[in-house]
Amino acid sequence: MRVITQEDIKLINELYAQYKTYAAVARETGISPGTVKKYVQKDYIPKAERTYIRFSRPLPEFNPTIFHRHDWGPLCVLSDYERKKETELWEELDV
Repeated sequence: MRVITQEDIKLINELYAQYKTYAAVARETGISPGTVKKYVQKDYIPKAERTYIRFSRPLPEFNPTIFHRHDWGPLCVLSDYERKKETELWEELDV
């Protein structure tokens, strides 16, 4: 059994955007049509169609000293509600 990698998933989606059929992608990749269907992402935007935002000015330089000006300790403490939600999430992830 072949392990599908992230690179395979990217390729599957790029080819599906081009060919529009699971069978064509399967022939091109050697992956079964059922597996191709499993990994096709509904709202995938092909790399050639993606747009990127370019900043007109450079971003400010990172200054790590600003983190020493505040007491960040309280931000690291979970509330009872957050602790409950965290527990629920871990239970959901524990398959």
